[in-house]
Amino acid sequence: MLNRFIYLFATKAIVMFDLKKIIIFYFYSFLFVDLINGFLLKELSIDFPISFGQLIRGILTFLLLIDVFKNKKITDSNKFSLLFIILTPFIIIIYFLNDLSFKAITLNILEISKVVFFLLLLDNIVKNSSFYMKKINSIFMINLYIFSLSIILSFIFGIGIDAYKYYYVSNKSYFYASNATAVIGFTMCIYFTYMAKIKYKHIFNLLLVITAFIISGSKIILLYPLFMIYFFYNEFLNEFKYKILTILVVPLLLSLFFTNFFDPNIFIKNILVERYQERTLHSINMFKKHEQIDIEPLKWYSYVSGIRAYRADRGIKEIFSNPTNLFFGFGTAMKSKVIGMKYGGQSGSEMDFIDIFLNFGIIGFLLVVIPIMKLIFPLILNFNTNFLATSIYFIFLYSFFAGHVITSPMAGSIFALLLGSSKQNFVKNRL
Repeated sequence: MLNRFIYLFATKAIVMFDLKKIIIFYFYSFLFVDLINGFLLKELSIDFPISFGQLIRGILTFLLLIDVFKNKKITDSNKFSLLFIILTPFIIIIYFLNDLSFKAITLNILEISKVVFFLLLLDNIVKNSSFYMKKINSIFMINLYIFSLSIILSFIFGIGIDAYKYYYVSNKSYFYASNATAVIGFTMCIYFTYMAKIKYKHIFNLLLVITAFIISGSKIILLYPLFMIYFFYNEFLNEFKYKILTILVVPLLLSLFFTNFFDPNIFIKNILVERYQERTLHSINMFKKHEQIDIEPLKWYSYVSGIRAYRADRGIKEIFSNPTNLFFGFGTAMKSKVIGMKYGGQSGSEMDFIDIFLNFGIIGFLLVVIPIMKLIFPLILNFNTNFLATSIYFIFLYSFFAGHVITSPMAGSIFALLLGSSKQNFVKNRL
C-alpha cells in the first residue's frame, strides 16, 4: 500500500512539475550540492551515512526511474539502465556470498546507484535532447560563476580545501573530488574558448575560469595550450580570413623551433611547468614496481601514474582467473582488497573504465560502455569538432587515465548532459 502511494505521488509530482525542469534546476545547482558536501566534511567534520549529495541524487534517480515506468516503453536508450537495475539484486547476492560481509551490500548498492543515476540521466537527456540543447548556455553561465567565484573567494579568504599543499599553494574551495573538479574546470575552459570566438565578451569569462582552474591546482591545465593548437587549427583554418595568417605563422614558428631560435628552457623552465613538476616527479619516483606489471600499456603508463597502473594490472589479472568475477566483477568492497588495499576501502585503479570492469565484470562494463559509444561513434565518424564533440572526447579519454569521472555524480552529470545533447544535432550545431 505504501509503495503504491509513493509511486502515485511521484508520478503526479513528475506530471505537475515537469521532470525536465527539475533536472534543469539540478544542473543549475549541482555544483552547490558538492560545495555543501565538502563544507560539511571539511569544516564541520560531519559524515552522515548518506551524504547530502547522495540524498539529492537518490531522489532524482527515483524520479527518473518513475518517469521510465510511467512511459511503459523500453527504448534503445533506457534498456541499459533497466537491465542494470534488474540484475542488481542478483549481483548483490553474488557479492555478499563471495565476501560474507554486510559491507558487500551497502557499499555496492551505493556504487551501483552512481552508475544507474548516470544511465537514467543520460536516457532522459537523449529523449529530450532538443530541450536540453537550448539550456546548455545558461547552465554553463550559471556554473561558471559558482565554480570560479567559489574557488577564487576561498583562495582569497584562506578557506576551503588545499589538496596539494605539500607541493604548492592551491585551493579548490569545497569541491572534494579532485578529478571531478578537473573535468568541470577544463570543460568550462573548452566551452568559453569556443564562445569567445563567437562573442568577444566571453574572453572575460574564459579568463575567469582559467584563473580559478589554475588556483584549484589541477595539472590538467597543462593540456590547455595543446587544446588551443587543436582549437585554432579546426576553427580558424577553415575560415579564409585566418587561412593566410595560419599558413604564414605556423611554418615560421616551426622553422624557428627546429633551428633552435627559441631557448628550450622556456618549455621546461616556466612558472606553469615548475609549479607541477615536483608533485609529478614525486609520484613517479616513489613507485618502483614497473617490472611487476605484465600488461604492456599499463607498464608504460606506470612511469607517469605510478601505483594506479600497478593496481589495474593486479586487478585485471585476478579477475580473469575466476569466471564468476569475470562476468559480474568483484564489487567495490572486494575490489579494494584484490588490488592490494584493505577490504571495503573503496580504493581502485583510479581509472574509470578499468574500475567499472573490476566492479561489475563484463556484463556491467558493457551496460555502461555501449550507450556511451553509441553516441560517441557518430561524432567521430562525422569528424565533428564543435564544442560538444571536443568536450565529450576530452572527458571520455580522461576517464581512461583517471578515476571518479564517469562514476562521480559531479563530473558524470556534465558528461551525461553533453553526451545526451549531442544526439540532437552533432553536425549542424557549431557551439
